[in-house]
Amino acid sequence: MKLAALAAAMVLAPTFATAHPHVIISQAVRVIEEQGAYTQVEIEWRFDPYASEDEIPAIDEDKDGKISPEELALLVRDTMPSLQQFGFQTWLNTGDNDFQPRTTSVFTAAIENPATFKPPEWDRTAGDGEKMPENKRQEQPADPAAGPPRNLVYTFRFTLPQPARTFTITTYDVDDMIRFEVDKASLPAQCALDKHPTYKSEFVPGQPVHADRVTCRLP
Repeated sequence: MKLAALAAAMVLAPTFATAHPHVIISQAVRVIEEQGAYTQVEIEWRFDPYASEDEIPAIDEDKDGKISPEELALLVRDTMPSLQQFGFQTWLNTGDNDFQPRTTSVFTAAIENPATFKPPEWDRTAGDGEKMPENKRQEQPADPAAGPPRNLVYTFRFTLPQPARTFTITTYDVDDMIRFEVDKASLPAQCALDKHPTYKSEFVPGQPVHADRVTCRLP
């Protein structure tokens, strides 16, 4: 089984894509609260239909449109080491310093059919041409297969190092091969969305894209 889209992008970034971005992921944020404090945070990634159709065939080996326990185990085997190595492209903060999670207490994967996340058309070649090094050039991904668009969905749950009444979470790819966009409509009532002041992707020099940051605060 080949690596799923995110892990492949992390490992193969120098040769992976010609895109800016190549993959768009809609991220939902959920919180777990116990005894008046946050103890865990859960994020859900919905891959855009193009990336999903590129990856689903390698994951759904029996082609039944679902991810079985056996297929999930293979996905964990092939992707989890890279996801952990890169801290799930996620930064948490429960006090003064940001940190990256290295483990997840929950990881699930599913195929959503039909897709609920369908980003508007975007120019995957933006920033290419003379600005794209030769070792990053590659053909465009194929269009999604015939049929309704689908989303590949990953869910992770991270345990905070200690219970906290406030925390922030930011997920981004510094190379902007993958664009993470927080689904504002899914945010819990006590959470707010803004742009991180320093975390930014800059695939094209001089054109930074600041990362979405979610801040959750108990009253």
